[in-house]
Amino acid sequence: MDAVASLNATAIPIVLQPTMNAFVKLLEKKRADIESITSKTFRYGDTERHNLDVYYPPPEATSGGPTPVLFFVYGGGFTSGTRRFDPPFDLVYTNLGAFFAKRGILTVIPDYRLVPEAKFPDPLEDVRDALAWFLANTGPVSASSPPDLSLSLENPAIFVMGHSAGATIVSSLYLLPSVLPLDSPVRAATRGLVPQGGAYKFDFARPTLAPGVLEQLYGSQESTLELMPVSLVARAKEEVVRSLPEVFALVSELDPAQIKEGGDEFVKALEGRVGKAVRYEVMKGHNHISPHWALLSGEGEEWGVQVADWIKSKV
Repeated sequence: MDAVASLNATAIPIVLQPTMNAFVKLLEKKRADIESITSKTFRYGDTERHNLDVYYPPPEATSGGPTPVLFFVYGGGFTSGTRRFDPPFDLVYTNLGAFFAKRGILTVIPDYRLVPEAKFPDPLEDVRDALAWFLANTGPVSASSPPDLSLSLENPAIFVMGHSAGATIVSSLYLLPSVLPLDSPVRAATRGLVPQGGAYKFDFARPTLAPGVLEQLYGSQESTLELMPVSLVARAKEEVVRSLPEVFALVSELDPAQIKEGGDEFVKALEGRVGKAVRYEVMKGHNHISPHWALLSGEGEEWGVQVADWIKSKV
């Protein structure tokens, strides 16, 4: 990919701004196409961090059958991130919502609380509550439905995709019945998880986050190691393992070594618990930042097509 060909370093701070600058130019050329997809914002909780955006598939993208739903939980090292960036980067993550909506997948992008205000499991609870709000406000449209939600989905099939810290949040949520009970309607409605480039294993000798972030979030280094996803997989009770949706994991070809190693370990541990292979793909040519910025840019969208096809095959 031309846009990331010269951005082949793996350290996240090094590739962050150059990647953003490269893709913002490509996305700007596609602004009209990206913004042609209808989207609406709704409040699902009490604070400004409890808003979500819904991207609606155009009529020509739907087949007349069930409409799958994709929730996307972005990353940002637990300390940053937003469902809509400020100009000149304001087409991210609008491009992601539009990309999947154009493929007949209704797409939802929620905000969630961040460190230092957020303490574990606040971000997990926020994603859970966004999912629960969506389920409570779909189905037959009634007088109590939020104005202009315009959804009438019976028994929606939900897929939850998370990137980086978002993948950590998503995988932890479905491994912790104390946060997402086994009898939760959210768990019952979730058909698949799509974790991407997640921090599944933390190593304080080889940090990938700013100093102190994990201690602020989890409370201590000991709690961090107990609650990281690879530990949750190892300790999960059988009924939790049986409740897990199907998983399609991805990692960027140019992700940092710690993330790639942690992803390999997480998938291997998960396969050992569920007793079958977990689909695990490499996003070719991508660094840690670029996959989602690439959607509808004209470069590096192949992984998105794979995910969309996988989702539609499961409905």
